[in-house]
Amino acid sequence: MYRHLRNPTPQELIQIRSAHKGYWGTHLTLKQYLNREEVLSSTTLTGNGGLTNWALVDPTTSPATVLASCESIRKEVFVVEAGTNEMRVSHGHGIGSVFTPIEMRGKGHASIMLKMLAEELKWHGGESALSALYSDIGKAFYRRLGWHPHASLHLNIPVSPSSLPTIADKTTPLETSSLPSLCTQDIKALKASLTSTPALKPRISFHPDSKTFDWHFARAEYLARITNRPPPTTKGAITTSGSAWIVWTHDFQKAESKLHILRVAGEPSKEDVKDLLAAALAEAREWGLTCVQTWNPKEAVAEVGKELGGRVVEREADEIPSVMMYESGMGSTVGEVEWFANERFAWC
Repeated sequence: MYRHLRNPTPQELIQIRSAHKGYWGTHLTLKQYLNREEVLSSTTLTGNGGLTNWALVDPTTSPATVLASCESIRKEVFVVEAGTNEMRVSHGHGIGSVFTPIEMRGKGHASIMLKMLAEELKWHGGESALSALYSDIGKAFYRRLGWHPHASLHLNIPVSPSSLPTIADKTTPLETSSLPSLCTQDIKALKASLTSTPALKPRISFHPDSKTFDWHFARAEYLARITNRPPPTTKGAITTSGSAWIVWTHDFQKAESKLHILRVAGEPSKEDVKDLLAAALAEAREWGLTCVQTWNPKEAVAEVGKELGGRVVEREADEIPSVMMYESGMGSTVGEVEWFANERFAWC
């Protein structure tokens, strides 16, 4: 069978999205799901070529048969080469929605598509440093193809009476308008962290920029609208000193609604963490969400979270951050590259 990787036609894209709606949109009608995908394809991050849809097809049939599909989002990344503390800005790709139709499974189509895609993305939109994905099928499949798993811990704090401390006026709510300047500060601090000492191994990080956060907010605001909720306007909390803040997004899925902390910025003290997590728990309770979750928490965050009834879990099967480095001399495993700011904001 001849297999070709290309961009799907508009009709094929509807076919592809309709097929995977049963996996990633079970709480939505087909129309709602297709509309959501259009919304997420037209944000400041994904619009104007930021997102690319891909399809592996058999072009010898008429019409062409879609064998597997996925999408990629172009993102800015920082890279520090081993043996230096010099950082450069490059770009990478986040891969998502990897899908094989039921009738096409067990034939190696997804593996072939991803091998082709890895080569395509090296130069898609310019030279790329890496690609990353978040596996929902464990660690082995994508590792074999060259995307190596990295830290997949998360802190999960249930919203319960024991996890709801009294809130003092020690934080200020963040709205969308506050984020661009805070992101600039955060990125400056992240650069300093990446270059503070010579790197023993390559260091990488995705940019925690406002357009990335906007993509997450668009998902939450769309789900709020179709479930007859007002759109969330509070996007996080900042300490009164302004030295630390968190950015969050609301996940309104019925099965396990949660408040995702996308980014913990600054160097919060333990008291700062208490105040910020208290604000997050209050937000989750206000919206009827079941828990607050943050990925790969720093020590102080994990400690306070446990005091609030939370626990740190290592994910083995779903949302596993995995990376493939494209540049010669750079490995991709945990032992070969350090992934800084490996937090929920980079997920796609």
